[in-house]
Amino acid sequence: MFRFLYRVLCGFFLGLSVFAPGISGSIIALMMGVYHDLLDILAHPLKNPRRNAIYLLPLALGVIVSAGAFVIVFRFLFATFEKATYFFLLGLIFGSIPVIYREVKHYGLKLSGVVAVALSFVTTFVLSIAVVGSATPLADTTVVLRIPTMIYSGLATGSSLLIPGLSASVVLILLGAYRDLLFAAEALLRGDTAQLLPFGIFVLCVAVALVLTSRLIKAAFERRARLAYALVFGFMLGSLGGIATNSLRIADPSFSWPVGVLTFVAGTAVSLFFVWTSTRSKAVAEPATESAAESTAETAAKTMASNDGSN
Repeated sequence: MFRFLYRVLCGFFLGLSVFAPGISGSIIALMMGVYHDLLDILAHPLKNPRRNAIYLLPLALGVIVSAGAFVIVFRFLFATFEKATYFFLLGLIFGSIPVIYREVKHYGLKLSGVVAVALSFVTTFVLSIAVVGSATPLADTTVVLRIPTMIYSGLATGSSLLIPGLSASVVLILLGAYRDLLFAAEALLRGDTAQLLPFGIFVLCVAVALVLTSRLIKAAFERRARLAYALVFGFMLGSLGGIATNSLRIADPSFSWPVGVLTFVAGTAVSLFFVWTSTRSKAVAEPATESAAESTAETAAKTMASNDGSN
């Protein structure tokens, strides 16, 4: 039950990272300890469908809840307390940096790793500075989702979701589809199904791209772990720097530095909570796995003994 609720919470923040400009969903997944599990499942979705479904169901529930929450609650927070909300998200990313740093330190950081950190940092930082904050607010006008746009936007979004440091919403902003999709999501929540078909095609293309990209990224972590974690570390630092810079540029009359510090600390605390719960979740899972392995070994031993006796 604990793991189920934890994954629902993971799904909530993963969904939020998709909608909030500049926040990388893969970094959130790394922070919460579900990134590599998702890579394994998406790389081989039909390998163990029952286990995969059990793992993905609570995540999907959390994503659905966060979609509604973003449109209803977080959209209000970004519109009313934009700077403080971004400071909270900054805290989320900041609190997860030690997790990735431990992996980088474990594999070592040679010259190629230093170059990878620098390149990924600069790429993510420049992209964040150039794009975040350029999304236009939703207006009370009708939006028509065009199927060709949904196809290439879905494929591009799905490809970016598993690359640490890249924000799916930033990709959608670059493609000019972010505002329209957010409006369509809000309309669907109100029960308006006029854009259901193109929106469904977008979701399908995202799923296809996720499956295709997951195999490439999984291979990178398996064969070039040192370089992969160096890139992730640079992406994370670049994302943190880009969001921090953009947050400071926001003109928000409701913002005060005590509130900013408080929301940043709250975000860091939530991030550290995720790290702790992720460790506990794995600790709970390991005894069950060990018990199952011991049971299998005992059964095999009894079968061998029985066969020896009959012979």
